[in-house]
Amino acid sequence: MLKPTNPALEKIVLFLHAHFATAQSRVNKSLYMAKQNALFRRYALGDFRELVKEINIDPAMLWWLDGQSNTRRSPNENYARELMELFTLGVFDFAGNRNYSQTDVKEAARMLTGWRIREENGTIESYFDMNRHDRNAKTIFAPDSSETPLQNPANTYTEAATNDASVAVDEHRRLIDAIFSHRDTEGRPTAARFLVRKLWKFYAYDPEVDAGTTRQDLQVIDDLADVFVASGYKIPAVLRAMFLREEFYAHRTRTVKSPVEYVIGSLRMLRARKTNGLYTFYDNLYLLGDQGQNGKGGMGQMGQTLLDPPDVFSWKGNQYWITSHALLQRAIFAARACARNWFTPTKAPIKIERLLPGGSLPRAEIVDRLLRLLGPLQVDPATRTALIDFLGPADPINVRDLDVKVYKLHPLLQLILMLPQYHVH
Repeated sequence: MLKPTNPALEKIVLFLHAHFATAQSRVNKSLYMAKQNALFRRYALGDFRELVKEINIDPAMLWWLDGQSNTRRSPNENYARELMELFTLGVFDFAGNRNYSQTDVKEAARMLTGWRIREENGTIESYFDMNRHDRNAKTIFAPDSSETPLQNPANTYTEAATNDASVAVDEHRRLIDAIFSHRDTEGRPTAARFLVRKLWKFYAYDPEVDAGTTRQDLQVIDDLADVFVASGYKIPAVLRAMFLREEFYAHRTRTVKSPVEYVIGSLRMLRARKTNGLYTFYDNLYLLGDQGQNGKGGMGQMGQTLLDPPDVFSWKGNQYWITSHALLQRAIFAARACARNWFTPTKAPIKIERLLPGGSLPRAEIVDRLLRLLGPLQVDPATRTALIDFLGPADPINVRDLDVKVYKLHPLLQLILMLPQYHVH
C-alpha cells in the first residue's frame, strides 16, 4: 500500500478484505491470511463470482467461519449464513422481502460439507473429503410460506444425490452459480444489486444516510448492477461506470476516510521515506503494526487493524471512524508524521524540501501549494488566513532555513493533517 504499482488494485483488495471480513486474531495463522490476501489480488480484476467460489474453500475462511467442521453428521451453518447475508444476497431485497429462508441456509450448509484443511511442509491447502460430505439431494430457494412466500420459483435449484466424489467436489461451485442466478421479488439480479450497493457505499456514499435511499439512488445501483452482470461480474467494469456517473461527484459523496486511507494516504502524499535511527517511519509499529496502548498499533487505535476486522460484519466505517479517542490518535499520528528533530534533521521521514521548491516563497503560496498537494483541500477564507498567519510576519520566507522548517513548515503540515476537510474524501 505504501509504494503500490497499482493504487486502484490496492483499494479493491482493501474492499475485498472488508467484504469477506476474516480476522487474524481468531484464525491466528499468518500463512492463512497471506494466502487469502493473495487470493484477493488474483481475482480483484477478475470474475467476482469465481472469487466467491474460491472463498468457499479458502483455508482462512474455512477456519474463520467453521467450514472445516461442517460435516454430514454435524452440519455447521455459520459460513452458509454469512455467505448469503453478508457476501452475496443480503437478507432483504430493495422491496423489503426476504431473499432466502432458514431452510436455504441449512441446505446450503449441506452443499458445503466435506472441506478440510491440510498443512504440510510449510504449505496449506484445502481438500475435499467425500466421507464427510452429505451425499443426499438438496434444494435451495424454494418458496417458503412463512419466510419467502414471494420467492420466484425460477430461483429454485436442486442438487441431485450422488456418491461420485468427482461430482460432489464441485457442489459448492454450483451453489454459487445458483446464488448469482437468484432474482429478487422485483425480478432484478439480487447478488449484483447487493454487491454494487456495497461498492457504491465504499467508494461514494452510503445511500441509507442523509434521509434514506432515494429512487435516484436505486436507479444508479440498478444501472451499475446491469454493468456488473454484463461484464461477467468484473469489479473494474463497475468502477469504471461508477466514476463516470454524475452522482458520484455529488456533495453527498463526502465520506470520512478510514484509518488506512488517512495514514497510508498521508504517507504517500507527503512522500515519506524509510529512514534509520529515531524515525524508522515505515517500520514504526506504533503507526502501522501491533504495538502501542492496549496492544494495538496506531491504525488500530484509530479503529482499524488491517487483517483483523472486529467481526464478520467488518468495520462500520464512515461516521463511526470519528470518535474522541480516534481523533486523538489521528492527532498523535499527524504530530509524529510531521515531526522534524532539530538535532537529527536527516532522520525525518517527511521533508518539506520534497514538497516545496527551494528559495524564498510567499506565505500564501506555501499554504496554497500544500493544500493542493494534500487534497486539493477547499477551506474557507478564515481558515486559509489562519494558516498563512501561522507562518509568522516575515513574507516571503526561506523554505530551506532549518529553523523555518522545524518551527513553521512541519507544524503547518501537522495543522493541515488535522483540518476537518482532510478527514473526508
